[in-house]
Amino acid sequence: MSKPTTTKLSMTLHAPVYEALETEAHDHRRDLHEHIQRVLAEHVIKTNSLPGKEAAMIELMWSLVDRAVNAAREICRENKFDEDITLRAIKRAKEDPQWIEDYAAYVQDDIYKNGNPRKGPINREIGFRIREGIGGALLQNSGLRRRCPFPL
Repeated sequence: MSKPTTTKLSMTLHAPVYEALETEAHDHRRDLHEHIQRVLAEHVIKTNSLPGKEAAMIELMWSLVDRAVNAAREICRENKFDEDITLRAIKRAKEDPQWIEDYAAYVQDDIYKNGNPRKGPINREIGFRIREGIGGALLQNSGLRRRCPFPL
């Protein structure tokens, strides 16, 4: 049986530390939980506590996600936000050959091949982080077109 790729953690923080992390998350335009995950991962990468290959894969995932989120933000700045923002942001990110090369390296396969189990988690992460990164929400069967809710 394979090892899980994530582990749930619950902890108590001193209020000033929590508030500082909230401020940092806001400044980085990240969800608080994403920011805490990044801070912890950056620490173990910086201290070489995480093996190099695993650290490189985490950094590659962040890079792919960040570039897709930035593409979504560009679309919003162009006032072209709609319910297909995630798909459109990924298409825009794929205009960069380096993004395609990095995605292929991350999933360790052709990016257009179906059935790769490495694609599901990164695709879900990209979609979630795009919604978080622009302040969007999932709409179900509404057919609404909205302006980007993210203050850019």
